[in-house]
Amino acid sequence: MAEVHRESTAASMRLREATAQDLDAVWRINERSVPAANSLSRERLQRFAREAQYFRVAEYCSQIAGFRLCLAPEADYDSPIFRWLNQRYDRILYVDRVAVDKSFHGRGIARALYLDAAGIVRDRCRMIACEVNLRPGNDASLKFHERLAFRPVGTRDHGYVKVQYMLRELPF
Repeated sequence: MAEVHRESTAASMRLREATAQDLDAVWRINERSVPAANSLSRERLQRFAREAQYFRVAEYCSQIAGFRLCLAPEADYDSPIFRWLNQRYDRILYVDRVAVDKSFHGRGIARALYLDAAGIVRDRCRMIACEVNLRPGNDASLKFHERLAFRPVGTRDHGYVKVQYMLRELPF
């Protein structure tokens, strides 16, 4: 029975490049995912979309169910986390954000987006880097990244949030 569910889930899901028409749906998913994902303005999302090395959405039964936005090391991004990782590691793909609408949780969407990115960038990047909130805690994300064999490489306390940096070498 579980196999049938997985097959029907895969048949119902499609990954594709994000377009300008997707930005409102992506923004809403992001804002409903706070505090697991940081809030951002629509203008900042548009800037990220222009800078992104990887920006894809997952459609599930013709609805945008989730997205993943990643930046290359040379991206024009002022995040201290991004700078910290790029100073220490060569050729990383930085996961700025990944979010799945709560009504689509448990269907393998985030995992599919990670595997898709790993396949697309494997010739240009050596590893994928991300951060996971330790405060406020995001245990589900921490467990998810551990299942994908990400390893912790540092933490940073920003006062309002404490994050754990994680890396995963390519290929997956």
